[in-house]
Amino acid sequence: MTTIDPSSQVALALQSQVAAMKERGKARGSAAPQAGSTPQGTVSGTLAQRMQAIAPDDPNRRQKAVRLFLQAEMVREFGDALLNDPQFGTMLDAVQEQMARDEKTAAAVSALGELLLAGKVASPR
Repeated sequence: MTTIDPSSQVALALQSQVAAMKERGKARGSAAPQAGSTPQGTVSGTLAQRMQAIAPDDPNRRQKAVRLFLQAEMVREFGDALLNDPQFGTMLDAVQEQMARDEKTAAAVSALGELLLAGKVASPR
């Protein structure tokens, strides 16, 4: 009997999303967005601004970008009321910790962080 390993499923889903994002980035061209501008067709306004506000020398830059993305996606999926939940930050911490525990998922999350910081992740709708 095979077991269901959710971490493997998450890793595969993240890897396929990252691969698709890379392809969309290549299709748009490799022109880097100018500082202070929101790249057209990429992560929307507020999220892009929040990612640009992460200090370039911050050693946790990638993790912070992924956290912002996770937060935005959870709010998009479950509603704005989630932002007012005092346990929302704790939940985000737990999700990121769980993702970091699995080697494949952690690699996919790292790649996602790089794409987010490069401004090449299209906002899913």
